[in-house]
Amino acid sequence: MKVSKSIKSNLFLLAAAAIWGFAFVAQCDAADKINTYLLIFVRYVLGSAALLPVIFIFESPSEAKNNNKPPLKLTWGYGAISGTILFIASALQQWGIYLDPNAGKAGFITGTYTVLVPIVYLLFFKKKTGINVLIGAVFAVIGLYLLSVQNGFSNISLSDIVLFIGAIFWTFHIISIDRFVGKVSPIKFSSVQFLVCGIWGLLFTLVLGEISISTAISQIGSSLGAILYMGICSSGVAYTCQVLGQRDADPTYSAIILSLESVFAAVGGVIFGIDDAMTPRAYIGCAVIFIGILISQISFDKFKIKKQNS
Repeated sequence: MKVSKSIKSNLFLLAAAAIWGFAFVAQCDAADKINTYLLIFVRYVLGSAALLPVIFIFESPSEAKNNNKPPLKLTWGYGAISGTILFIASALQQWGIYLDPNAGKAGFITGTYTVLVPIVYLLFFKKKTGINVLIGAVFAVIGLYLLSVQNGFSNISLSDIVLFIGAIFWTFHIISIDRFVGKVSPIKFSSVQFLVCGIWGLLFTLVLGEISISTAISQIGSSLGAILYMGICSSGVAYTCQVLGQRDADPTYSAIILSLESVFAAVGGVIFGIDDAMTPRAYIGCAVIFIGILISQISFDKFKIKKQNS
């Protein structure tokens, strides 16, 4: 029996969420070992290169057989836009993790893109949202307060602010994929966006990195394991799973599955001993954020219809 498109989409998105969640552990491990922009450069160029064999083996022959090859300029154009957004989001996320290497907290703050996606669609694309999203947003804000504000607003950390701004850019990255993926070759699109993101990382390394070639090689060597995981698994595999999953799924529905990266991040942080410093209040905040994420995806209209029918 053939697996339906929705189940395939769910499995692709779940795989992406799991890989990304544990990637927070790798990011925390590499945070103080390698320059942020150098990490982005190496990670995403490696991810782009890892997809080249997949493109040549699977995607190109399929396009030739079906005589359905999207214009290369379109793939490069859309990939460049998504890659630029991806660079900004990744840089902010890695900076936030550098300021406070806490995998669980970083994962949950990043996960607020789940409630931001439908809100942005409403504001920019006039796509209406329901009361469930508003309720979910309130829960998310309360959870963020419990997670990030321990002793009043004066103690909100710069890391929390940076990570939340990053979540806004992750929101636009999800939306850009939703808008572009149906018009291009998905794996080629992934490879292009990684390459563009990596090029931005190289440019910022050269301009702002202030590190020599020998220092760069030393930093890469000291965090090689984390780089390989982030480059091949988190970038090459997970982002491609995201693209393939979003191709046949609504972006708002995709966001709830992708938000499970927060859970995997928290679990990974505990397993690898990164999040020992999290307080009970912070864990409650994580739980409240996740409840908000779930509520934002529940359609109350369906319950009304069922009630009327009964």
